[in-house]
Amino acid sequence: MLFDVIYRGYERLLTDEVRKHHIPSHIAIIMDGNRRYADRVGILRDYGHLHGARTTERVIDWCWELGVKQVTVYAFSTENFSRTERERDVIFDVIIKKLDELVRDQRTHDRRMRVRAIGEVNLLPGDLQEMVKRAEDATSSYDGIYLNIAVAYGGRREILDAVLEMARKVEDGRLCSADVDEAVVAGHLRTNGFAIPDVDLIIRTGGDIRTSNFLPWQANGSECAAYFCAPFWPEFRKIDLLRAIRVYQARDYEGGRGAVTRIAGLFASYVQTVTGVRNQSG
Repeated sequence: MLFDVIYRGYERLLTDEVRKHHIPSHIAIIMDGNRRYADRVGILRDYGHLHGARTTERVIDWCWELGVKQVTVYAFSTENFSRTERERDVIFDVIIKKLDELVRDQRTHDRRMRVRAIGEVNLLPGDLQEMVKRAEDATSSYDGIYLNIAVAYGGRREILDAVLEMARKVEDGRLCSADVDEAVVAGHLRTNGFAIPDVDLIIRTGGDIRTSNFLPWQANGSECAAYFCAPFWPEFRKIDLLRAIRVYQARDYEGGRGAVTRIAGLFASYVQTVTGVRNQSG
């Protein structure tokens, strides 16, 4: 009882603190640790994935409350196809169940939450493909918050597809190779017809310090903050999200201070230059 009171007080304190500063527009999450959580607490791994799915639902609620515009979750990577057929089926069933709940949930429509899948959806079972399309169609006109579900996703493949598309355009004369720059590459990084914006904050649970081929272009810019934490995904709490956002805000603040310092330096240099020219003219 006492612990709950202390926790709620700390959560309110952190919430008030992060609300005073800039909230990241796009948070990407590697939801790691469902199986290890199940092993540790002595339940079937199937239930580990179910517990993880409930955490995902809570995190979406928290992000909505805080004003996060885009949430991208790593639900199933291309590497996950190497898992046993039974485990793959369990994961796919959980995704289908949760997508169906999202479509039926009035909060989805009240929040105008757009659901989109990124990845090689054509590799997924037919019933999951149908559920993905249903969720996307039901929310296609919304723009309140975006939930991007990375399923059958691999970042290297996304970049490779973009390179191949640009190569075809160069060959056809629709694109000049000399015009290819970061903006052009980013414009071709489209999965299922839309682009994922740059990530402000990437979070990984489960204790590993790696990004596992997740949004390598969008999340590896100099402005992206990374937060790696020990809790397994089913154990992820609101205070963990708030701590991650606080890390982003600290980096954002330091970057802002650096920008101000650079601008001040440029202004001082400009003043010195102008003063020197005037002195020489006089």
